[in-house]
Amino acid sequence: MKYLLLLTLLFFSTSCFTQKLECGDLLKKYAIKPSKIEFVQCKTGTGQTILEANYKVLGKDSEEIEKFLIKEYGMGKLKFVGYGWESINGKKGYVDNEELKAIHKNYSIEISMYGNAEKTTKNGTSEIEFDRYKIDFSLTVKIVEI
Repeated sequence: MKYLLLLTLLFFSTSCFTQKLECGDLLKKYAIKPSKIEFVQCKTGTGQTILEANYKVLGKDSEEIEKFLIKEYGMGKLKFVGYGWESINGKKGYVDNEELKAIHKNYSIEISMYGNAEKTTKNGTSEIEFDRYKIDFSLTVKIVEI
C-alpha cells in the first residue's frame, strides 16, 4: 500500500513538471480573444519571456481593441508619442490564468499594443501618419516568468 501511494504521488508530481507550453495563439488559449485580433506568429522567448505571440489589429479596429484591453486586462491607454502609438507610461496588461499557473506558479501573461506611424513613401522618404485608422497596430502577448 505504501509503495502504491508513493508511485501515485511520483506519477502526479512528474506529470505536473513535464507539462509543456506550446507555441500558438496564446491569447485564444489563455484569455479572451476578440475576432478583430489576427494571430500572426508565435516564437520561443529569451530570459523571463517563455513564449511570445504576435498579432495584428487593423487601424479601423484599434480604438475598440484598445478599450477592450484596458477594461479586461488593465493595459494603459494608447497615446501618440514620437513615431507612433504606445501605452501611457508603458503600462502593459496582465492575465492570471489558472491553467497556466498549474504548469508553473510564476507564469503570467503580459499584453501590450502599439502602432508604428512611420511610413516610407514611394520616393523612399519617411513620413509620419497621424491618423490611427490608417496604420496597422501590433499586439504582443508574452508568457513570462515573474
